Amino acid sequence: MDVTTFRVDLVRTVDESYPVVVGRRLDERIAQFLERHRDRRIAVVTDSTVESLAVPALAAALGDRAFDVFAFPAGEASKTRAVKERLEDAMIARGFGRDSVVVALGGGVVTDLAGFLAATFTRGVPYVSAPTTLLAAADAAVGGKTAVDTPAATNLIGAFHQPSAVFVDLDRWLTLSDRHIREGLGETVKHACLADAAFFGALEDAFVRQGMTPAQFVRDDALAELTARRNCEIKRDFVVSDVHEGNRRMGLNLGHTIGRALETAMGYEMNHGECVAVGLALQARLGERHGYVGAADVARVEALLRSIGLPYRLPAGVSVQAVMDAMLHDKKGRAGAIRFVFQKGIGGLVTFDGGAYARPVDAAEMRDFLASQAS
Repeated sequence: MDVTTFRVDLVRTVDESYPVVVGRRLDERIAQFLERHRDRRIAVVTDSTVESLAVPALAAALGDRAFDVFAFPAGEASKTRAVKERLEDAMIARGFGRDSVVVALGGGVVTDLAGFLAATFTRGVPYVSAPTTLLAAADAAVGGKTAVDTPAATNLIGAFHQPSAVFVDLDRWLTLSDRHIREGLGETVKHACLADAAFFGALEDAFVRQGMTPAQFVRDDALAELTARRNCEIKRDFVVSDVHEGNRRMGLNLGHTIGRALETAMGYEMNHGECVAVGLALQARLGERHGYVGAADVARVEALLRSIGLPYRLPAGVSVQAVMDAMLHDKKGRAGAIRFVFQKGIGGLVTFDGGAYARPVDAAEMRDFLASQAS
């Protein structure tokens, strides 16, 4: 029998553009946007903390529009395939199908998990991202990277699925603890380090020179709006140039290679933003060794993190080997080498051969470096 070969020509042009709305008291705006999906059933995915804090206001804005709430226990421990499966089964049991629209109402765990659910439920349904934390607004809300964690590493299983809209309600930040505000500021400092020296300077002025507290920060309209807007704009600029993280978008992982590994090694005892802050400071120190950043700029990064109240050293007693094991499982790692992003001074990124935004760092070099930084 002859072998037959034929081609499936499938060239698609897809417009996945969406609005990002930044402001206060945005529940009415969310309800108005959902009118575009009037023919769809609304599934609000949230966690056990946000359910009582934010769902009532959204319900009031929706008026007589019916919706179902699907809540799971708050915390990073819920960002798993098992929890996603339980949510999917609950939606199916209540008769949800392809006529669904998901509203991801919560922090980064919610937006990551709900976005991944929306990406796979009946092979994909639209979702609206309504982040309730500074961290989620800075990190998970824009860009369409949705995922869950595994025992090996964070965000290892997921999909690219863009939201239909993002609503960053600054009033939600008023309910956050100081620790959770600082967590979001870890991602914020990262964005300033990699793309905006003037934004870094504004943060320095607020926290280093003025000594602003987290509570004062979220109540400062101008600074809160600037932070939300620049976080989203910087992320947008990287995403639109490299949707599927082929190269430039890897720059957004500044501080994350060590940071995510530290999260896993610490059993999530430290939160994401705290681990990113440590990773950010350590990549700057390693970058100084390679001549990518000067000692004065490393000192500025550490001073800003310290003034915010974020850690910037490896915690005492952490296993360097556990951090290494998690880094070697990182989805950007290849053939025993660790892919690493470095900042260039304040407000830029180093590019390598061929315009690459990440370079391999030998595992032995990384192990020796981490050992030198361990308390």
